[in-house]
Amino acid sequence: MDNMKVAVITGGASGIGLATGKRLKSMGCEVVLVDWSDNVESIALENGLMGIKCDVSNEEDVKHCILEVIKKYNHIDYLVANAGIGGSASLPHEVSLEEWNKVIGVNQTGIFLINKYVISEMLKTGGGSIVNTSSMYGLVGTNMSFAYSASKGAINQITRSLALSYARDNIRVNAIAPGYVDTPILAMVPDDSKAAMANQLPIGRLGKDTEIADLICFLLSDEASFITGAIVPIDGGYTAAWENSN
Repeated sequence: MDNMKVAVITGGASGIGLATGKRLKSMGCEVVLVDWSDNVESIALENGLMGIKCDVSNEEDVKHCILEVIKKYNHIDYLVANAGIGGSASLPHEVSLEEWNKVIGVNQTGIFLINKYVISEMLKTGGGSIVNTSSMYGLVGTNMSFAYSASKGAINQITRSLALSYARDNIRVNAIAPGYVDTPILAMVPDDSKAAMANQLPIGRLGKDTEIADLICFLLSDEASFITGAIVPIDGGYTAAWENSN
C-alpha cells in the first residue's frame, strides 16, 4: 500500500473535488475526500473512496483529519485544497465582519491549515505535489463578491510562497484559477442567469468539472515536474479578455 499514491481532496463531496477524486481513482490512486458535508462518507463509499468530515477552518479538525489519513495510508503524495465558499454580492462597505470572517476562514485559513499539516507529512516522506483552488476572481477584481475575491487573491500568494519555500524539498505547489463551472452549486441558478454567466466568457459556455479535474491531475503528476508556483487560469478566456481591455 505504501507504493500507491495517496491523494487528499478538500471540498471533495461534490463538483470539482468529487470529479478530481474519481479521476485520480481511475489513475490508480487511493483517494480521501474531505468535506464538511454530513454526506461525505457515504458519497466516498459510493465511489470506492475514503471520506472524512472536516471543517478546514478548524485547526483541530484538520489535524485529526490528516492523522486519520496517515493512520490508514502512512503517507500523502497529493493534496488538492479545493474547499471554498462564496460570499454575498454586497458592496464592500455593506459586508459584515461575520461574513468576512466566515469566507476568509474557509477559503484562506483553510488553505493555510490543510497545506501546513499535509506539507509536514510530505517532508517526512520525500515530497509531494499540491494544487490549491483559486479563482479567476483571484486574478482580476470584481464588484460582486468582495470577501471571496480577496480570499482567492490570498491563495495565489500563499501558493507562490509555499512553492518557493519547499521547492528544494521536492514539494511542488501550484494553483488553478477556474472561471464559471457547471457544478451542483449552480443547480439552483436559473437557466437565464447561467446563460448570462456563459456569455461573459469568450469561449461562450460554462466549464465542466471534469475539465478542471483533468488540469488538476496534470499539475499533480510527474508530467508537470518542472511546474511550481504557477497560477493557471482555466476560465474560458475570461482573464485574457480582461487583460486585453486594459
